Amino acid sequence: MRSIRTRPEPLAAALVAAAGALLGVPLGCSGPLPAPIAVTGDAADAPARGGTLHLASFTDMRSLDPATGPDGLAMQAVTLLYDGLVDIDRGSNVVPDLAERWEIDDRGRTYRFTLRAGVRMHDGQELTADDVKRSVERALHPTTPNPQASLFEGLLGYADYVAGRAPHLAGVVVEGARVVSFLLAEPDAAFLTLAALPSLRPVCRSAGERYEATFSPCGAGPFRVEPGGWQRGASLRLVRHEGYFRPGLPYLDAVEWQFLVVTNSQRFRFLAGEQDLVVDPTQADYARYVRDPRWRPLGVPLVDNTTWGEAMNTRMPPFDNVEIRRAVAAAVDREHYALLRPANMVPASQLLPRGVIGYDPTIVGQVYDERAALEHMRKAGYPYDPATGKGGWPAPVVYTVPDQTTNFYTSQILQQTLARIGIRLELRLVSWPAYLALTQRAGSSAFHPQGNTEDYADPSAFFDMLFTTSSIRDEGSANTAFYSNPRFDDRVGRARHEMNPVARRALYRDAGELLCDEAPWAFAWGLHDFVIRQPYVRGFAAHPVWPLDVRTVWLDRPDEAGRVLRGGLR
Repeated sequence: MRSIRTRPEPLAAALVAAAGALLGVPLGCSGPLPAPIAVTGDAADAPARGGTLHLASFTDMRSLDPATGPDGLAMQAVTLLYDGLVDIDRGSNVVPDLAERWEIDDRGRTYRFTLRAGVRMHDGQELTADDVKRSVERALHPTTPNPQASLFEGLLGYADYVAGRAPHLAGVVVEGARVVSFLLAEPDAAFLTLAALPSLRPVCRSAGERYEATFSPCGAGPFRVEPGGWQRGASLRLVRHEGYFRPGLPYLDAVEWQFLVVTNSQRFRFLAGEQDLVVDPTQADYARYVRDPRWRPLGVPLVDNTTWGEAMNTRMPPFDNVEIRRAVAAAVDREHYALLRPANMVPASQLLPRGVIGYDPTIVGQVYDERAALEHMRKAGYPYDPATGKGGWPAPVVYTVPDQTTNFYTSQILQQTLARIGIRLELRLVSWPAYLALTQRAGSSAFHPQGNTEDYADPSAFFDMLFTTSSIRDEGSANTAFYSNPRFDDRVGRARHEMNPVARRALYRDAGELLCDEAPWAFAWGLHDFVIRQPYVRGFAAHPVWPLDVRTVWLDRPDEAGRVLRGGLR
């Protein structure tokens, strides 16, 4: 297909208007920033314990149960509440966590973990191998709304367990009070990184053997939920787990989120010292921070490990027609999207974002070509004449979009774009929890934006989760396009079992090119967030996978009289 680079003026004007709205200020206007809150401590000072880290978000957290495959915001809390058998460090390496060591036997079919002695859960009970097995079976049980469950289908006995033919998972074996093994039908090159996922993180015995929506968060992480500290739709307060197995950690007394705080309010709270970090400020604020030499060193760009696209439900009309999907993929001008947030959005024409393992810059991917899009509409049986406005898909297509997100603005660009090829969108604006519920439920949303952030350091974090047949569920489906293709499943499945890196890359390349052609998504843009911190927030750094890693953060903050309070404000 040929790329048409000429941009129609009406759409370009709409883009500028949308960008101005997103920035939250008149374009070109800015005022001076107040100075960061001064710190008199020395940069070489040792970390001090104490204080509360204050955070905020425009959205809410649906669940703090690690078995439910928590979304981006909830992951910030989940990675503090629960530790896994292993963890991923800031160099993307798998490192010991609750397990002090592991062994890989039988040519990659057996993974044996030895737990640390004396690990205490939030309720004071000692972690055992039985707790690990119970937690894994709870997370992978078919009644648990876990979109990550299919990632573990290689465990022996998985099919019988999820079908109800076996009461326990044969592939999770307790070999002693502190030894648990995972037995696989085939070698799995990704399993060790998968072991860091929330789904395998142990929960307290009070959680029981089966998922319940009334679950009270309880794990072995550095923080626990303060009694009464989770007010849904309002706030969450985590406090230090005094029995944490790592001596001296965490440094913070508490981490507290305020929910449903609009972005402009977060700016004022942050500059006043009522909020200590801002995640993903507006483009106008981003530009002001990086231009100001006082604030520039306090900005931290996060890893480019998120991809977004326009997800089309392949089981619902009109997107059960592959030519309609190809038309949408060819109609999307990704550079238009990226202009909305030029500081941290980049055009994306393939599944994997640029900052993750397996990204291949030589893949051409999906290409903007409006003439080709019109030809795909003709092949689908719905030709459209741009000159007369006649033809195309005969009925409006409902597009489900979450409020107060970048998608609200990209949806308006998409609406104008697709109208040019004869697809008319009806934008349905919903809350973030409603968006998740609708898009992950079979038959509920034909068209919607969809994003994915790397959950673990492997290409399967995108391929397996988003597009395999086994990741489809009636409720809580990670595959929100409900896309199923035996050839794709074969390539991705073989890649999981392939221990040769070169052969593995070739399989993922084939799978990626197939997605670009069959277009269950029109790939649109990649994203990396930006965090700005006050200088008294010490020890903060970007993590390659976890969305906000504050496990080793400490505070060195002055009080209102200018006196330094080692450990910060309570």
